[in-house]
Amino acid sequence: MQYVLGLDFGGTKLAAGLIDSSGRLIEFRRCPTDPSAGPAGAISAVQRLVDSFTTRVRPAGVGISFGGPIDQARTRTLLSHHGPGWEEYPLVEHIGRLWPGPVVMENDANAAALGEFCFGAGRGYRNLLYVTVSTGIGGGVIINGELYRGSRGLSGEIGHTIVVPSGPLCPCGKQGCLEAVASGPSIARHYAGRSGLDPTTVTAEEVFQQAERGNPLARETLEWSINLLGIGLANAINLLDPDVVIIGGGVSRAGDRLFAPLRAAVAAAAAPSPPGAVPILPAALGDAVGVLGAAALVLSTSAARQQSAQTGQDPSDP
Repeated sequence: MQYVLGLDFGGTKLAAGLIDSSGRLIEFRRCPTDPSAGPAGAISAVQRLVDSFTTRVRPAGVGISFGGPIDQARTRTLLSHHGPGWEEYPLVEHIGRLWPGPVVMENDANAAALGEFCFGAGRGYRNLLYVTVSTGIGGGVIINGELYRGSRGLSGEIGHTIVVPSGPLCPCGKQGCLEAVASGPSIARHYAGRSGLDPTTVTAEEVFQQAERGNPLARETLEWSINLLGIGLANAINLLDPDVVIIGGGVSRAGDRLFAPLRAAVAAAAAPSPPGAVPILPAALGDAVGVLGAAALVLSTSAARQQSAQTGQDPSDP
């Protein structure tokens, strides 16, 4: 049995997992990290997580899920929105020194999409849109069973599609992005602004709780944000026509309090289609989605190489 190592470099949390070739998670560890510690601190913390595994095997490959834009061709991270030092950083090279063997990297949303496709709620589908709704909003696209990256590696950036022209300012610098109105911090900020509260003291989870208790401002906030999220998803569905949409991230843990109104909002905004034609499902892999997605990246790359060896074609050729 071969094992692969999955590493998840998030903005404020790190995770590591050991996964067998069938996608079974053998070991899983996660920990908070100090973004100001930079790449060296994050790599040291990940190494300690792996050293804490009780299963002692040499991984056949290492997959990396990174929480920020990457240059896959040059195996560099381009930046992190959470801390300094990740600009043009050769993360693959540094990880390869710790665990010799094939090392592959993908941004976190793409890795999560691949993980859910291979091992989670996306199993059995060929065309999939994965959307994470958390601190930010990102997405990954699977087309005909393969991860679609686009010509510049920017496919799936649903969080930076505009849903409210001249709307709230987004961290990307634009106004009215989906992330600026429907991410966890955006929900909390909108509610705090309407309630006269300090936005640093409010979370999206608390807004959902207040809405359940009948708080009218919380209910109005969620109605506004979820409706806009539904419009963003409907636009993506109209463009991609996927088999399924999978929603992950911290906000998705609200369950039916999110999914029931979200499905209604999508149905109202999407192009006419048979009822229920595009199911909107919660992600299945939870906190392990990053490491399982990173592992799926290794396993799918290995499978492509094996196939190319049999056919004589380089898997990187079109």
